[in-house]
Amino acid sequence: MGGYLAVLFDVDETLYDRTKAQPLILRHIMAQLPELFAGQAEEEVVAAYERSDQLTAEHVLTSGSIRDTRNRRTRIFLEELGLDSDAAVEAVTEQYVAAYRCVNTPIDGAVKVVEACVRHLRVAVISNAFSDVQYHKLESIGLPRQTFEFVLLSEDIGIRKPDPAIFLKGCQLLEIEPGQALYVGDSFRNDVIGAAAAGMDSCWFNPEAEPPPEGASVRPEYEIRALTQLLPLIDGGA
Repeated sequence: MGGYLAVLFDVDETLYDRTKAQPLILRHIMAQLPELFAGQAEEEVVAAYERSDQLTAEHVLTSGSIRDTRNRRTRIFLEELGLDSDAAVEAVTEQYVAAYRCVNTPIDGAVKVVEACVRHLRVAVISNAFSDVQYHKLESIGLPRQTFEFVLLSEDIGIRKPDPAIFLKGCQLLEIEPGQALYVGDSFRNDVIGAAAAGMDSCWFNPEAEPPPEGASVRPEYEIRALTQLLPLIDGGA
């Protein structure tokens, strides 16, 4: 793979299928708190959560705790459903975090690809996420923390992709130059543009064959539709 010493992965929608996981998470919450969600249709609950997720997408932890930040999203979620949020916020948040321990929704080929990378290269994670669920996500799909040299999470250090500083921090931890690492992620804005700003090559995981954003001035070095298409690159063939 073009002289790379390391490959770094995004998590959500790259290794872990968060889109598939969310309805399962919400079904778990509804089952654990049946009185709270009595009379609520599952599709309405899913839609309300999606709205709360969109409204809190840039959830950088700037003050308070991870739980406080999560509770803000939970409160919006419950308000979207017209539920009395104050008494239920903590319980819903607790069930949300706990559910990630048992929801196994990998992107197809994720474990195979990461294990292959480990045999050839140094492997780590850089992700925009909170540690209270991100480790559970990786463990639930068969990639425990010790699989990676490190898991660098934006909300632990207060820097979010696409800020190049988080990519450079990963390179510092590996003691390599940015040009010696390849970053693999699904978001053009966060992953392709962010990696390029740090001087790092990128592999855009683009399963839906979406076009690059209009006016984008950078392009990924590689673009793949299936995660397993990374394997021949690792083995040295384009």
